[in-house]
Amino acid sequence: MAIEKIKAVKGTCDILPGEVELWQRIEEVVRERTEIYGYSEIRTPIFEDTSLFARSIGEDTDIVGKEMYTFHDLGNRSLTLRPEGTASVIRAFIEHSLDQKGLPQKLWYCGPMFRQERPQKGRQRQFHQFGVEVVGSKSPLVDAEVMILFDDIAKKLGIDDRVYLVNSVGGAESRRRYKVALVDFLTGVEEQLCDDCKRRMVTNPLRVLDCKVPGCRTVIHDSDSMPRTVEYLMDDDCSDYEEVKRCLITSGIEFKEDFSLVRGLDYYTGTVFEMQCKGLGAQSAIMGGGRYDNLLKDLGGPDLSSVGFACGIERLILAMEFSGTSSIGKKPVSVFIATNQTEYRIAAMNYLSVLRNLGYVSEMDYLDRSMKAQMKTADRLQSRYVLIIESSDDRITVRDMSHSEQKTMTFEQFLKTICSEI
Repeated sequence: MAIEKIKAVKGTCDILPGEVELWQRIEEVVRERTEIYGYSEIRTPIFEDTSLFARSIGEDTDIVGKEMYTFHDLGNRSLTLRPEGTASVIRAFIEHSLDQKGLPQKLWYCGPMFRQERPQKGRQRQFHQFGVEVVGSKSPLVDAEVMILFDDIAKKLGIDDRVYLVNSVGGAESRRRYKVALVDFLTGVEEQLCDDCKRRMVTNPLRVLDCKVPGCRTVIHDSDSMPRTVEYLMDDDCSDYEEVKRCLITSGIEFKEDFSLVRGLDYYTGTVFEMQCKGLGAQSAIMGGGRYDNLLKDLGGPDLSSVGFACGIERLILAMEFSGTSSIGKKPVSVFIATNQTEYRIAAMNYLSVLRNLGYVSEMDYLDRSMKAQMKTADRLQSRYVLIIESSDDRITVRDMSHSEQKTMTFEQFLKTICSEI
């Protein structure tokens, strides 16, 4: 009886050689640009106390209510695989008193997140995000900066057709005024809403705007009567929002206002935003974020304002594929060393060490294949040169694969050749 193969768990996937290089390129660009903007990397655990996400994201959100991977450990503690990055970063900020190191603190992170969603292209149950958090500044200039930073990263990765959506949900008083108007509107269309939205009308009305059920979205978002958040902003909230927009215009970032944009998390308090890529359909939202001025205080930390964003790397790759900038493979081999005689293999290994120490990608055969088979391997690896060792002295046959030429020389002579040509 055939042994059943074990496959990756549904909603997860392997990132294979030939694909990893693209991920490395993205991480390289993110690291480079965040460093230039003055951000420091932070790495947090993959799982946290469940209460962290319930208190920060909101118990009435779909993430907390339906999507989190939660389990009890041997000490009967409720733990959750992190569904997003902000809460963990802020928990670490508070726990380690990073405010004592000077403000604002500008942090960035990258890693896997976990949500029990229906797997589809660009959306897995284990997915990956990078993001930034700026803690300790109320300035709307910082809201603009994080968007400018992301736009810089997107441009470096060759993503075209970028569309930014912005809105403001305002502070506590602005939201209180808006909720009154929103509930009044929703009461008039209540019979057309899904059961979850009918419940949210009482527990958390803004979550109705984020409902993904098509019928609800039609009733709410296609209605000319639905109140807009910006119409209920207090003067300070309105002033900050206008300044963010002026900064974006000055920086040449095109955007559209989406007055139903509230994001799917409860902690947002001011400007919120998304970046979408045209042509990706349901997976068009690549990055999202906003200001959250109460989260640190709500989690027992200092009363400091914050703003940040998160970007899904899988969706970012879809955008790169759409823009035609995702073709990054393994580096070609500079030198392949071929020999079919056992007594010369130690010499081949020594040559490999010298070449690798000089920074050249180098390989040799480890499968005792024929010389013909080794040459085919060198061709498959796109090797520029093949060194053929057939004698015990220092002389080798060097085949230039790009010109189909070969010469006999010493290894030292070859090193001078490769240094001048590669």
